[in-house]
Amino acid sequence: MSSGSIRKRILTIAALTIAVTLAAAGAALILVFEQHVLKRIAIELEIRSSELAKAFELDTDGNPLINHDLADARYQLPYGGAYWQISEGEVQHLRSRSLWDQILDTSTVKVEDRSKGAFEIDGPNKSELYVLERAVKLDGANGPRTFQLAVALDHADIGELRHAFSLDVAKILFLLALLLIGGAWLQMRFGLRPLHQLRASLTAVREGRTSRLTGTLPEEIKPLVDDLNRLLDRQDELVRKARDRAGLLAHGLKTPLTILSSEVARLERSGQHAHATILREQCEAISAHVERELARARTHGAIQAVSMRTLVLPIVDRLVDLMSRVDSSNSITWSVKIPGSVSAAMETDDFAEVVGNLLDNARKWARSAVTVQVHTIDGGGTVLSVTDDGPGVPGDRRQLILQRGVHFAPDSHHSSGLGLAIVSDTLAEYGRELIIADTETGCTISFEIEPPRRSERKQGDAAVKLRPASHPLGRMDPGKVASAE
Repeated sequence: MSSGSIRKRILTIAALTIAVTLAAAGAALILVFEQHVLKRIAIELEIRSSELAKAFELDTDGNPLINHDLADARYQLPYGGAYWQISEGEVQHLRSRSLWDQILDTSTVKVEDRSKGAFEIDGPNKSELYVLERAVKLDGANGPRTFQLAVALDHADIGELRHAFSLDVAKILFLLALLLIGGAWLQMRFGLRPLHQLRASLTAVREGRTSRLTGTLPEEIKPLVDDLNRLLDRQDELVRKARDRAGLLAHGLKTPLTILSSEVARLERSGQHAHATILREQCEAISAHVERELARARTHGAIQAVSMRTLVLPIVDRLVDLMSRVDSSNSITWSVKIPGSVSAAMETDDFAEVVGNLLDNARKWARSAVTVQVHTIDGGGTVLSVTDDGPGVPGDRRQLILQRGVHFAPDSHHSSGLGLAIVSDTLAEYGRELIIADTETGCTISFEIEPPRRSERKQGDAAVKLRPASHPLGRMDPGKVASAE
């Protein structure tokens, strides 16, 4: 998962939202729990205060006493956590055994706060106590007497309950967080599925399995799909217009070049060979440049964004038949080893342009045989190769023969110097490679007609590459990897 992916962003935001929400919910639950416990303690203190008041009386001498033991046994244990005390003004008359040698000092709390209900004070052994104090009036020998009856419970018990409750809440909220994050992940996975479908559709367009984006997609993505399809339509229209303009340019230049060629012939007949040679060279340069640019304009290539599917065997058979007719001496044996189901991820005219130039190149240099076949490479790609039994290409000339107007042989009548340059330009539009190497029997030209589905080409690599014969091509026989002259 990449750092900038939508999936990671959504999952991170969901996880943070869930964590913050559950943390706030946990804190709120603990606070509410503590408030309810405090209310329960206040009720408990009321009950204990009433119990103490019922057990409190004055003896015949007017001394305070407890007429029976109170129910909570902790009153009898030193620092047991439950306490009571009876005082009159500053005088401490009675207290529970649990206080031992301590007293409940409520003087630190304002009188009005004591009258509101339970309050906190410091207790024995640095403990904190919840205390409820109430005034009780009894008739004495000298008139009514007012006593303060105080009951208290240790705060430690409340803290232990709060801690235990907090741990239980944390466990439950942690499991709930995992469940919610899992739900968010599932929601994100299913929610982003249309984007995966869109990506698969784009891949199908790029690989030529379809010409437009198709499939049932949500309303939120449909406008994007419609815009992309309109962009593809516009690209097709631009390519069609470019091809039409290329044809018009070819017809427009044909007549002037024919006239110039006639002038060259007239100059040669009149003995002006130097002028005729200069003019012929310029005419050939213009013709070569125009031919190459027209070939590039006719190329669909990768920039069209839609890779067409072209059956290989019918095109190759037609071109081989044409080449055999050109070879009037019938000195070359043509062999085609291509299954009928093999297709090329190229536009039909572009594929025919490439294969036609390669076959013509092989025809010019072959001694007796030319073989056209396909090979499967690692990753699922397919390579078409044209092998001839010609003299081959020296390593220092392989890069040169791809340049416009460069002839392998010094006699220009044998080659125009345009075929392989046009092939290179056409393949470059598809991001394909031209592979050149010598074999034991001659020379082979190879290029990918079906790139591997998940091939990873480094950006900046040249679209047309030259490789030695020893370079591995997947499952291809290295001895059959070669190219053009």
